[in-house]
Amino acid sequence: MSLDLDLKYKNANRAYCRAVHRDREQLVGQYVFEAMPDTAERIQPVLEAFQKTLTGEITRLELVPYQLITDGQVEDRLWDIENQPLYSVDGQIIGLVQYCEDVTDREKLRKERDLVAAELMHRVRNSMSVIQSVAEHTGEVSTTIDEFLRGFKGRLSAMSRNFSMLSDANWHGLDLKSVLLTELEPYLGDHSDRVVIDGPEFLLSVKSTKDAAMIFHELITNASKHGFLSVPDGRVEISWSFDGDHLHLRWNESGLQDLQPPSRSGFGFQMLDMFPNLGLTRTFAPDGLKITTRVPAKIVAGQISIGLARRD
Repeated sequence: MSLDLDLKYKNANRAYCRAVHRDREQLVGQYVFEAMPDTAERIQPVLEAFQKTLTGEITRLELVPYQLITDGQVEDRLWDIENQPLYSVDGQIIGLVQYCEDVTDREKLRKERDLVAAELMHRVRNSMSVIQSVAEHTGEVSTTIDEFLRGFKGRLSAMSRNFSMLSDANWHGLDLKSVLLTELEPYLGDHSDRVVIDGPEFLLSVKSTKDAAMIFHELITNASKHGFLSVPDGRVEISWSFDGDHLHLRWNESGLQDLQPPSRSGFGFQMLDMFPNLGLTRTFAPDGLKITTRVPAKIVAGQISIGLARRD
């Protein structure tokens, strides 16, 4: 578009008119800031740029906000603009020409990209911290290099499975049952009848999804060595329910004979003790391990599940 020395519209091409939702006839002859009103604070830098351009200077401004009024609705848009002096045939400045590009959508995408990048960096840092902690604790409970490697590799695989599932779910958290089944799947094969799962649908938060995956991985790994998965007739019943604002989960193994408590606490039980809000009891009964847990539902629940927990 072009303006005269009084900053009134001289002309505007079709692209400009489409961008500002005006007809050319509505613009020509109007003072630019009457046709495109805005706050004094936002008008001032544009006015200063116009004044410099009318002295012969090319001026450029980025991310200039303006209010687009359509059908009574006000919408903030962003422009990148360049103002060039407009000369007469005898070389006198008679106005200016403005070239502008609406970059609102571009900037929205850039902000979304930056937000995703920042969130990704945050999660990577958290993952590195978790990996470091897992390595340290695995080393503390391992007696040989091979034992350390097996334990560390298994825990990293559990983290990887969990990460993939969360990514597929757009980082909205996962259902408690699906987290449990994912950790059980590598061990069961055709023996799914050895596992009984009973509990209402319950969506975990992202953090609780990660925590639950690690806890179930440790319990199942321990069961493959010393528990129900280590004997032909071993079984486990896993159930959960709500009591007021608390989630109760029970892990009940059976089928073993004369199970004895371990001589030392392994990584899995050490990890369970790291959750301050997790009320836990564990019993090494002769026929198998029994665990009961109690945790505030609002701490572990995704947004959808909070109401479900309260109704139940």
